[in-house]
Amino acid sequence: AHICNCGGDFGVQLPKATVLKREDVVPNSQEYRMMMYGGALYWHLATNISERRKEADPELLRGKDVLEVGCMRGGGARYLMEAVEPRRLLAVDNVQEHIESCRANFGEWPGLEYEVMDAHELSTSIPAASFDFVICIESFASFEHLDVFVAGCAHALRQGGRLLLADAIERRTNTKLLDALEVMVQLRFVLNTYSSTI
Repeated sequence: AHICNCGGDFGVQLPKATVLKREDVVPNSQEYRMMMYGGALYWHLATNISERRKEADPELLRGKDVLEVGCMRGGGARYLMEAVEPRRLLAVDNVQEHIESCRANFGEWPGLEYEVMDAHELSTSIPAASFDFVICIESFASFEHLDVFVAGCAHALRQGGRLLLADAIERRTNTKLLDALEVMVQLRFVLNTYSSTI
């Protein structure tokens, strides 16, 4: 897979880890560990709706419609398709070259789509109430207008849908995010956020 985010060791055996391996990456090298740690972050976010690992649910995304915002090289989306088997996963990024790379590296995979889309345009680019989950891993800290992004997620999510976030953010970004999420909560959506404040 082509995963370019950070991640971690969550003390869990990573299922289908072979999906993450590439022939051109030396086992136990820094790049190899980055891919495994990145995959572990995707797995953690896709199976945990609380901070308690004992409550992890490997079936959480299975058969669901998922939108990933800020997919970059697309390896995380590709991994999730095999590891958790959502019905549909639309992975979007605002950089044309990233999406072209995703398509070149992963080709056609049933239920997996890659599209060029700006995180600030979800409300106008995505049909209303079309996803069960929106995930955003290590991207939203760089979004200029978190309120517009969160409103777009609320637009895209079905009633009872979940927004799953993972990023390291500054305190002021965390405040902006929480303000935007409060508005979303008032729209009666269920939220889960994972963030580290620095």
